[in-house]
Amino acid sequence: MIKKGILSVVAVSFLTISAYAADKVITPESLSLRKTNIVDESKAAPVDAKFDAAAPGASKKIERSYQNAPPLIPHSTEGLLPIKKDSNQCLSCHMPEVAKGVGATPIPVSHFTDFRPKTEMKDGKIIKDGKAVVNTTDVTVAKYKTLKKLNPARFNCSQCHVPQANIKPLVKNNFKPEFNNEKLKGSSNLLDVINKGVK
Repeated sequence: MIKKGILSVVAVSFLTISAYAADKVITPESLSLRKTNIVDESKAAPVDAKFDAAAPGASKKIERSYQNAPPLIPHSTEGLLPIKKDSNQCLSCHMPEVAKGVGATPIPVSHFTDFRPKTEMKDGKIIKDGKAVVNTTDVTVAKYKTLKKLNPARFNCSQCHVPQANIKPLVKNNFKPEFNNEKLKGSSNLLDVINKGVK
């Protein structure tokens, strides 16, 4: 009885969709938000984005997208990117000892922190912090140590921090961030909450 009812619903749905689709032509372009052919993108042009932000020091900071989100780059990055092994222009203004004097956002303590556990192979087993790892998915308290210099894993700033372009989004976004402290709109408390829900 239930199977016949389900089959009837499926049949009616199929007939309704078929009747609707008979009037509509579905093309590869109609399936794309960019209105380009999704099968062959060789003729697709990149979005004409205008990165016309003010120069460093003359721009207004952008509120974080959510609590502890990497801050967006509010200023022009012309001549600053790409970051290379021997050249990172971001550090000249954002290192903590310089940032306050030039009005830049200082690199946070989390970037001078090593979160990677000491791991080695011994007798065919993974040894982490002196103990054999049985299940790599175990949730454990994050151990970290503060470094005296910038963690090399944080050297490539543009992995997380991005400039903003003056373009209209293809999909409307109604997301509104919630901050449990108004000060966190302009700073981070990541190290204070890194083990929240674990400890």
